[in-house]
Amino acid sequence: MRARQTATRRTADTEAFYADLVTRHSSDAVVISDPERRALWVNPAFTAQTGFALCDIAGKEPGSVLQGPETDTETARRIEQACAQRREIRVDILNYTKTGESFWIDLKVTPVYDPNGRHTHFISTMRDITERKALEEQNEAMRHSEELRQSERQLLALTSEWLYSAKSLEELLMVIQRAMHTLIPEADGALYIYDESRSALNLATSWGTMPDFARHILPDDCWALRRGRAYAYGLKPIQFTCDHVGKRGAPYFCLPVIAHGQTIGLMHVVFEGFEEGGIMRHMRDEVLRNRWDISLICGEQISLAIANVRLRQELQDRSVRDALTGLWNRRWFMERANRECSLAAHENRPLALISLDVDHFKSFNDRFGHEAGDAVLRGVGQVLQGTAGSLVHACRVGGEEFVLLCLDHDESAALAQAETLREAIAALSVSTAGQSLPQVTVSAGLGLLGRDGTELAQVMKAADLALYGAKAQGRNRVVSAPPRPTAAPVAQEQG
Repeated sequence: MRARQTATRRTADTEAFYADLVTRHSSDAVVISDPERRALWVNPAFTAQTGFALCDIAGKEPGSVLQGPETDTETARRIEQACAQRREIRVDILNYTKTGESFWIDLKVTPVYDPNGRHTHFISTMRDITERKALEEQNEAMRHSEELRQSERQLLALTSEWLYSAKSLEELLMVIQRAMHTLIPEADGALYIYDESRSALNLATSWGTMPDFARHILPDDCWALRRGRAYAYGLKPIQFTCDHVGKRGAPYFCLPVIAHGQTIGLMHVVFEGFEEGGIMRHMRDEVLRNRWDISLICGEQISLAIANVRLRQELQDRSVRDALTGLWNRRWFMERANRECSLAAHENRPLALISLDVDHFKSFNDRFGHEAGDAVLRGVGQVLQGTAGSLVHACRVGGEEFVLLCLDHDESAALAQAETLREAIAALSVSTAGQSLPQVTVSAGLGLLGRDGTELAQVMKAADLALYGAKAQGRNRVVSAPPRPTAAPVAQEQG
């Protein structure tokens, strides 16, 4: 019996020795506390890890010594609650060394009971996981950065789709305005387009909150236009502000807009809130570099989109414009006039059609050749083009026949319009191959929506009948009322 007791005691002493050996030489920090969580003992690894010796922490709750200003309060509350309930808990928590340096630990707090089930101690083991946390944060930052890049790529793809879907410059400018404000929300911006003389650039659209973009800038006022490539102010050690920017010190980008190899405009992006001291320098530079990359992509996409819209408009114009006079053609007239007649009838607004025909046009071709006839048509077209606007649309519908679609014109306004055109054409001087041609005159007939019918075909027929009446009455005149039934169209000569 005694031998057995001695062996048991020797085994217990051995286990205690080894346990003490492991505890003292473990790389994990260990704190032993009483049931009230007052520290009783720490191992050497604890002092090496935290800088606190037993005398610094004895009698104190370990968290009150180790936790600091950036320690998560919710995690600390969970530890306190678990200890109050005498249950084990394992968490990651930010602690502080004696010198104030923060570090992350994997903390495990375990309650200890004696053979009778009485709670006697808490054992807290702490493993330094600062490097792991740094790697996790780096991975999280990379993941977040990749999410941002993915979001930017999606926005750029969506922007590109909308840009290439715009069917007019007005639509394109609207898309550019919305897209740039979404892609680079920190910046204000403007898009400038060269005027026809290419002596200046005019403000086409702007976005953001800055109201005072210059309405016009000169090509020599911009470093990007002078150097022929995109320019970023605020990212280089040697830099100079463009004259069109003024005295602002904010970073900005200037990106030439190029279509078919020709510079047609300028995109100007301004970071008004990014002055020195506004945000930390490394963050400022990182954001600006990212926005620079986005701006370059957007500038290229906008350039291609403008070229696409211009080509589309050119093709569209060719399909609806008369090549000789530049006026709208019959196809355009029929589509637009049908729509305007329906709207005017629905809204009870006046609408008039003026049919014009060049008098004795056949004789111009017979006596002077087709070049002379073309010169006459061009001259008449120029006069009619001078009347064009939002309410009057001049069209050449075939040969020497023209028609004016006059919106919101009653009979008196339409007659006045037609009479003015007749006089202007009669005063026209036309020459070809150095030879002056005889006086050019026109006959005109007026048709009114409502009086002459509720549909386009009816109004056109009334205008044509009135035109025949003007011819029958001697030409070079305007007639509104339809001719009497006995009057017949002039048949001996078309014109």
